[in-house]
Amino acid sequence: MVGPHEVLGMSRLLGITTTEFLARHADNGGTTLRFGADSRCVFVTPAGCRVHARRPLVCRLYPLGRAVDENGVEKFAVFPPQPDCGAEIGTAGTVEAFLGAQGVGPYLDWSRLYGLLYRRMLGLLDRIGIEGRLEARPAGSPGDGPADHAPVAAAPLSSWQDIDASLADYCAKMGMAVPAGIGQAIELHLAAMREWLDGLEGRVGAGPKKPKRERKA
Repeated sequence: MVGPHEVLGMSRLLGITTTEFLARHADNGGTTLRFGADSRCVFVTPAGCRVHARRPLVCRLYPLGRAVDENGVEKFAVFPPQPDCGAEIGTAGTVEAFLGAQGVGPYLDWSRLYGLLYRRMLGLLDRIGIEGRLEARPAGSPGDGPADHAPVAAAPLSSWQDIDASLADYCAKMGMAVPAGIGQAIELHLAAMREWLDGLEGRVGAGPKKPKRERKA
C-alpha cells in the first residue's frame, strides 16, 4: 500500500509529477505499486531499488510487519526473507533502533494523518450514499475539492491521491504558490483535504454522536 505522501516522495526522486507516477507505476486506484510479469515491484532492478531513498513505509519496515489494534497498541512481527532479497537480516539490536535507522518516523505520522482523513471521507460518502470513486469539484472555497484533471491509465481512486494535480488546482484558486518542499506540500495537502471535508460535512450535517460509555463504579 502507498499513500499520497509516498507517491509524492517517489515522484520527486524520479523527476516526474505525481500524475505521471500514478499512470506509470501504480495500480488499484493508485494505492499500490505496479508489479511486472516476474511478480516483482517495478522499481526492483539488479542494482537494487530505484526509489530506495524515498521508498514507502512498508518497504522501510521490512522485514518487520506492523499492526495496530483498536486500542492503539502497536505490535511487530518478522517476515521470512524474500527470495533474492539483498537485505541483511539479523537478531542484534532493537525494534526502536531499527525504525530510527530506517527513517520511519515521518512516514508513520503522515500515514496516520491520511488514514484519519480517508476514514472520515468514507464515513461522509457512506452517509450521502456515494460509492466508488469520488468525483472531484473545483477547489477554492470551503467544501470544494480539486478539479478533475485529464484521465490517465489506472486513474486514482480519489483525486486527492494525486497531490500535484490537487495542489496545483487548489493553490491556483487560492492565489498562492505550490510549496516546493515535500514536507510543506504534504502539510498543505492535508490542510486542503480537511477544509474540503469540513465543507462537505457542513452541507450534509454532523454525523450521529457516539454514545458515551458508562463509567464503572
